[in-house]
Amino acid sequence: MNRIIICIIGFLAVVTAQDYLWPTDAGKSLKSNFGEFRDRHFHMGLDIKTHGKEGASVFAVEEGYISRMVTNFKGYGKAVYVTHPDGNTSVYAHLLRFNPKLEGLLKYYQNKNESYILNHYFKPNEINVKRGELIGYSGDTGYSFGPHLHFEIRNNLEQPLNPQDNGFVVDDRTPPVIEELAVIPLSEESRVNGSMLPVQIPFFRNRKGGYELADTLNIFGPTGFALKTKDKRQGFTETYQINTIELIVSGIKEYSLNYEFLDYSTSDRVQLVRNHNLERLNLGSFHNLFNMNKEITSVVQPKTSDGHLQLSPGYHPLLVKVTDANGNLAIGTGIVFNHPPIDLVLQNVNQKGYDIIFNIQSKSINIPLTQVTCYSFSSSGFADRLIKPKSVVKQDGGLLVTIDSRMIRDRSLQFIAKNKMGAYSTPLNWHPKNVFIDYNAKPEIDITQAAAGIMIQVETGNLGTAEPKLSLEFDNELINVPLFQIQPFVFLSLPIKVESFAEINSINTTLNIGTEYIYKYDFSPSLAVPGESTVVLSKDKMCSLQSLKSTLYSPTLLWIEAVENSTLPPHGSFLSNVYQLQPFNIPLQDTVKIGIRYNNQVAEMDKISLYYYDQNDGWTYIYSKNSRKRKVLTGGLQSLEAVCILQDDVPPLIKSTFPADGGQYYTEDVTRLWADVSDLLSGIEPAESEMKMILDGKRMLYTFQPIKQRMYYDLLDPLDRDDHTLEVWVKDRTGNETEKRINFKIK
Repeated sequence: MNRIIICIIGFLAVVTAQDYLWPTDAGKSLKSNFGEFRDRHFHMGLDIKTHGKEGASVFAVEEGYISRMVTNFKGYGKAVYVTHPDGNTSVYAHLLRFNPKLEGLLKYYQNKNESYILNHYFKPNEINVKRGELIGYSGDTGYSFGPHLHFEIRNNLEQPLNPQDNGFVVDDRTPPVIEELAVIPLSEESRVNGSMLPVQIPFFRNRKGGYELADTLNIFGPTGFALKTKDKRQGFTETYQINTIELIVSGIKEYSLNYEFLDYSTSDRVQLVRNHNLERLNLGSFHNLFNMNKEITSVVQPKTSDGHLQLSPGYHPLLVKVTDANGNLAIGTGIVFNHPPIDLVLQNVNQKGYDIIFNIQSKSINIPLTQVTCYSFSSSGFADRLIKPKSVVKQDGGLLVTIDSRMIRDRSLQFIAKNKMGAYSTPLNWHPKNVFIDYNAKPEIDITQAAAGIMIQVETGNLGTAEPKLSLEFDNELINVPLFQIQPFVFLSLPIKVESFAEINSINTTLNIGTEYIYKYDFSPSLAVPGESTVVLSKDKMCSLQSLKSTLYSPTLLWIEAVENSTLPPHGSFLSNVYQLQPFNIPLQDTVKIGIRYNNQVAEMDKISLYYYDQNDGWTYIYSKNSRKRKVLTGGLQSLEAVCILQDDVPPLIKSTFPADGGQYYTEDVTRLWADVSDLLSGIEPAESEMKMILDGKRMLYTFQPIKQRMYYDLLDPLDRDDHTLEVWVKDRTGNETEKRINFKIK
C-alpha cells in the first residue's frame, strides 16, 4: 500500500512540474536553449523561433500577476514579468508590444516620464492575469539578432531555472554529440601524449551509436579534462547546450556539470566553465571538467570535487556521460594510461638511393616501439605536412623507418613514437645537412600563462639547427631555465610559477651559430594577485595596465607588448602605438584600468578615445576619460586586448528612412516611421540622449534596435492627409552629429 502511495505522489509531482502552458502559438522550435555560452554570461532561458516574423501571440504560462514591465533599447528590449502562485516568475522578452491594457499603461508611464525607457514594478495582484491570457506579441526589440521570443522561468530568488526541466518540454529524441576531449597539463611534471602542452583528441562514433577515443590516451602527472560537445534536435540545424556532463574514471565520478539553474550574480563565471584559453585561441568551445579556481566556481560546477586528476600508474577506463534536457544520453569511452613519456634516440641514419632509413630506438625503456608518426618542417620552422613512410619495420624493440628523400628535400623531421604499452614519446627531431642560416635573424620569444604556470617558447626559425639556452635576468642574479625541443626549431620551457618572475628585468637567449650570440628581451611584468591592486607599464612608459583588487581569479603576471603590425581602423590612423595587454588568454573576474599617454600633436586633436580590437567587430570604442593636463586617456576593459588611441571625426550616417524624402503615400501605408543609422568607428550609444525622431515638431518616444541600428516609431493614429516633416538626429560616441530632414505627403 505504501509503495502505491509513493508512486502516486511521485506521479503528481511530475504532473505539477509540467503543468505550465507553452508561452506562444509560434510553435516549439528553439533558436537557443538554457545555459548556452555567450561572451561573458550564460544564456538564461529559451529563445523560441517565430519563423522570422514579429507578432506571434504570447500567453501567460500560468495564472498570476504582472510584477514588472520593462522597455529599453538594450538587453531584453520590451519585456513583461509575471509572478505565479508557486513563487516562480515567468519572463517574456524582446516583445513587439504588450496586450492593449498593458500597452495603455506603458504609454501612460512613458508619457509621464517623457521617456521610452521604463522599468516599472507593480504591486502584487495589482494587475492579475489568467492562465493562457494574451499578454503580448513577439518582436525583435532590445539586443536581439532577429525576431523571436526569449522566455525564462525564475524561482523566488530570481535565479533562472532550466525551462526544459520545469514543464516546458520540446520533442527531442536525438542524443547529444561528443566531439573532442582536451587534456590540460596542470603541473610542471604533467605530460599528455608526451607533450607539455594541452592536447585535443577527437571522439569517433562507433557502430553501437556511442563515442570512443581512437587510441589510448597517455597522461602523466596532474591533468584536467575539457569536453567539446553539443546537443542536436531532429529536423533542426541549430546546436544547443547540453544539460549534464559526468566524467567517470575507473568507476569513480571525478567531476560533473549540471545546468539545472543559473544565477545572474555569477553569470560571468561562464569563463570558468567554458575553457577560456581554448576559446581565446579559436580552438573551440569546451566545457571544463575541472575547476580553474578551487574557491570560486559557477553554480553549474560541483561543490565537492575539483576534477584535478592524479591517477595511479596503469590503465584507467574513461567514461563520459552527456545528457540533454529530455534525458537523451550520449556516452564517450576511452582508455587512459598513466605513465611517463618515453625518450627516443636516433641510433643511425642510412641512405640507399632515394631511401633514407632512420633507426629509432627507445632510450631507456625496453618496451618495443609499435608505431611512429612523422612530420616535415621547412628551414624557417613551418610545419609542412604529415609524412607517410615507405615502410616501418620493427627491429630490436625499435623501428626502422624508411622515407623517400625526394619527399623531404631540405626539410627537417619530427618523429613521435608509441610503445606496446601505449606510452608516447617526447618528440625526436632530425635535421638534414647544410640547413640555411640567416645571421641577421633573431630568435622569437613567446610568453604564455598556462594552467600549470608561465611557459617561455623560443623559436629559432632561420637560425639553423643550434639549440638555444635560456636564462632569466634579475638585478643581481642570472637563472638558467632548461628548454625542451618540441619541434625542429621550437623550444619550450617547463611551466614556471608566476611568483618566480617578481623583479625580473629581461629574458636572455644564447645561440651558438659559429659565434655565440646573446639576445636580450626586455621583460618587466608585474606580479598581480587577487585582493591587491597592481600596475604595469609598457617598455616605452606610454601605456599602463592596472588590476583592481577584484580583477583576478588567481595570481598572474601582467605585462604589455608593443604590436608591430595591426589591422587598420576603418578611417584615420593610429595616434599611439598599439599595445597588447598580456596574458590575453586568462579570464578576468572584474575590469582592468588602462591608460595611454599621447604627444603634443595628438593633444591638439578632439574626439580622441581609447579603442580595443575585437576579432568580430574590429576596433571597438572604450569609454574614456581624457586628462588633457596629463595628456593621457584612461578607460576600463573586462578582458586583455590590443588597445590604442584613435580619432573619430567622421559623422554617423542616416542611411535610409521611411517615409523617404519627397515621398507621397496613402495613409494606410504609413503605420511605422523608421530610420537606419550607422557609424564606422566609435558607434552609436543606444540611449535616448544620442538620437531623436521628431514628427511635425513633436518629439516621439521611438524604439531603437541596436543590432539592426534602426530607430522606429509605431503610429497610434493614422497621419492626416497633409504635408509632414520627419526630423532624425543622431550622435556617435565621440560627439559627431548628423541630422536629416524628410518631407513627405500623405494623400
